[in-house]
Amino acid sequence: MREQNYQQKRIQYSRNEEIYRLRVIEGLDISPIMEKMHVSRVTVYRSLSTFERDNPKQIEQMKKQGKNVTPEDYKELLKEISELKKSLAQERLRADFYEEMVAFGKEVYGIDLKKAGTK
Repeated sequence: MREQNYQQKRIQYSRNEEIYRLRVIEGLDISPIMEKMHVSRVTVYRSLSTFERDNPKQIEQMKKQGKNVTPEDYKELLKEISELKKSLAQERLRADFYEEMVAFGKEVYGIDLKKAGTK
């Protein structure tokens, strides 16, 4: 009897942990979790609240760990980094051009453009 009760609790704990991982770490909505785990909406919400209540330290560790980075995520991040570098280079070029324009205006026309707009 004890062994059977223990096994049921282990299975329930594992199910609660998997539901929590799918919802919080993977970011799935409730409906896909219901389909994947073959449980009702009430069971999903109950599992989430039970797991959070019973395992606060494990929750912290799971949130810190986050979602594992897949090769696709890595490629997307590299692409975003290259786009940001390109954008930064354009902004630097624009800033340099502005500085040259201000220096040229001061040299040729004697107007300090930095102070001209602040009257």
